[in-house]
Amino acid sequence: MSQMNLPDAVEYALSLLGKDGGVVVGGNSASNNLRWANSALTTNGDAVDQTLAISAFVKLAGGVGTGMASGQVRNKNDVENLVAASRSAANSAGPAVDSMELVAGPLHDDFSDKPAELSVADITHVSNGLGEVLRQRSQEFFGFAEQSRDTTYVGTSAGTRMRYVENTSRFELCAKSLDRTRSAWSGQGGTSLRNVSVKVHSDEVLTKLEHQKNIINVDPGRHRVTLSPSAAADLMIYFLWSAAAREAAEGRNAFANPKGGTRIGEKLSDRRISLATDPRLAGMETLDHVVNLGSSALSSAFDTGMEIPRIQVITDGTLTALGSSRHAAKSAKLPFTPLTDNIEFKDQDGHGSLSELASRMNDGLLITCLWYIREVDPQNLLLTGLTRDGVYVVRDGQIAGAANNFRFNESPIEMLSRVTDAGDAIACLPREWADWFSRAKVAPLTIADFNLSSRSDAV
Repeated sequence: MSQMNLPDAVEYALSLLGKDGGVVVGGNSASNNLRWANSALTTNGDAVDQTLAISAFVKLAGGVGTGMASGQVRNKNDVENLVAASRSAANSAGPAVDSMELVAGPLHDDFSDKPAELSVADITHVSNGLGEVLRQRSQEFFGFAEQSRDTTYVGTSAGTRMRYVENTSRFELCAKSLDRTRSAWSGQGGTSLRNVSVKVHSDEVLTKLEHQKNIINVDPGRHRVTLSPSAAADLMIYFLWSAAAREAAEGRNAFANPKGGTRIGEKLSDRRISLATDPRLAGMETLDHVVNLGSSALSSAFDTGMEIPRIQVITDGTLTALGSSRHAAKSAKLPFTPLTDNIEFKDQDGHGSLSELASRMNDGLLITCLWYIREVDPQNLLLTGLTRDGVYVVRDGQIAGAANNFRFNESPIEMLSRVTDAGDAIACLPREWADWFSRAKVAPLTIADFNLSSRSDAV
């Protein structure tokens, strides 16, 4: 049992950091989950995890060093040990290149309130719905449902005191034929499990399994494809993670202009495509001020407390911003552009559902989800990965059957120039990145000459 609550732990740590200062973040995560495999419930439970993380600033010859330490806190002694560890790390690290003065961020009135609790009410209907689904014996079901409520307390030596409550949910259902030759997936992310219908997801995966009974041989090569919102999200999230102003200005990523500077202002697509992050995106709300303990190409501990507005990375097909810390923005001679943990990707001229979009494709391949995505070449953001759980052959606007799976090699930057059609942007679950990034509102896309480079034995 903890003898010290998180707001008090944050305040005590800041007092120990003294005049050199730093950033302290206390986190309380309450979660519950259901997991099932082979059509049987395997585990379920509730958990509460509480940690304190510290980024200490230490004045050194030549600048300010930063060091991090984190762990569970039960009493003052635990806080003292973490502060000592973070200061030691700062002394060893040497001067930080991104050192800047902390800003005086918000002072939230509820900073000292208790962590938000999480009820099992939001997950009960999922367990009830599973009872009906798992009784079906013509195939086996696998998957999980989980939700968390994270209360974050942020304090800085500049006076910032912020408290955030963030809800995250995730549902995945996979159906496999008894001989394991066919597999289909459906997923849903967001901030609550309340709007998850197990029956809707069950009907979807069972329909997909039926389509997979008719196997159609398709050779590797460049194909017209329709990407589901999930598959498009996985590629555009990697785009977002890679869109760093500092690396572009230094000529070290795919957003660098070969003639010098960055590609901001360059037309990436003739379509009216937009890509944005927005902490106030309805149903996908997330932190609206920077909270960071370390340094990266996109953020800095010294930016903690800075407001995060809506950022348009792509506007009407043109690259209009790259993510940055204040230091990176100054170095690149660009505006300060903090990004947050959600994504909205849409085509102003797109319309219709995924099935309607695939039908408009007339002939091609419908790709439902991707996995094992890895970077091949950062200079053009070439990615490789595999299709998974169903690639469907569309002929005359109808699904005629399923193809084998493929390895793909594509750059999400170059891919945008080959978008020929799009549907409505909808909330979706990125299959590959859901462990780290589950807030996505993305449009399905039809793309010409998508490079399916070789066959895959994945099911």
